[in-house]
Amino acid sequence: MKIFKVCHTCDRIIGEIELDDLTNNSTDPIMDIVGNVAYALCTDCVHEMETVPRNVYH
Repeated sequence: MKIFKVCHTCDRIIGEIELDDLTNNSTDPIMDIVGNVAYALCTDCVHEMETVPRNVYH
């Protein structure tokens, strides 16, 4: 069974993963699985969220 991998922030579809692949040790530790959707962060959102010293984010 395939599961869609979707970005938490921008809801962009990142790809698909096989349900059998979730049982091995190479899964993303910050991936949240809800039903048949696995939520993670895409590379664009990860780069946007990187903090820079002396910047204040509210």
